[in-house]
Amino acid sequence: MKYRAFCGVAAAVFVSGAVCVATEGDGESEARERKAKISVGAGAIVTSKPYRGTNARVYPVPMFSYEGRRFYFRGVAAGYRLFEGTNWSLAPVLSPRFDGYDENDSSALWGMDDRDVSLDAGLAFTLRGDWGVFGAALVTDVLGKHDGQELELSYSKPLRWEKWTIAPALGLHWQSSNLVDYYYGVRVKERRAGRPAYDADEAVNPFVALRVQRRLGKKWNVLGAIQYEWFDDEISDSPIVDDNYDISVVTGVLYTF
Repeated sequence: MKYRAFCGVAAAVFVSGAVCVATEGDGESEARERKAKISVGAGAIVTSKPYRGTNARVYPVPMFSYEGRRFYFRGVAAGYRLFEGTNWSLAPVLSPRFDGYDENDSSALWGMDDRDVSLDAGLAFTLRGDWGVFGAALVTDVLGKHDGQELELSYSKPLRWEKWTIAPALGLHWQSSNLVDYYYGVRVKERRAGRPAYDADEAVNPFVALRVQRRLGKKWNVLGAIQYEWFDDEISDSPIVDDNYDISVVTGVLYTF
């Protein structure tokens, strides 16, 4: 599958976090008691691209969320709260990984093999309290593309004021050497003048995010989100990478049934 064809959908991984602000309640106990919620909408995302010769792009994106008692679907990621308590849950999760590129995305990538999208599966743990929300998720490649793993640790603190919800967040992504080398490494057969072979090791990428939502009546919500992620040197030192960061900005409108 071609990376470019999936760029807009890839945004939904980040969009789902913004959608979550507009659809989640104040706690796991409320989640167990409430009826299922379905939210649909549309928006746009501006996303940077770290590879040499590529530029930031704007894409229209669909937004969709289903929040049931146990099963949830946010953007393009799904999970099932297999075990849960008053303020915690443990869920198997499934989410596409849209990292990668096509050789023809940039002249700097000519001669590189395409790096394909994949599908990750694993477990996600969520702990909630008056102090905020802590999340941990460990996933692994199930399609045999990068054969790697990723661990995400995050903390957010939703703040509510009248019709506004503001949720600052911070965290980090640990990515295994197989994952990093697949998407940012250069194989011996791909080396060219000015592009030496490069074997990437594991990486730790910290990030900060801010998600904002405002209610418009009982059914409508306007939301926005921005996330900034710093790349580990194992990524930024790659000869095919131009930036040491990644930025995503999302805005959209949601209707909840």
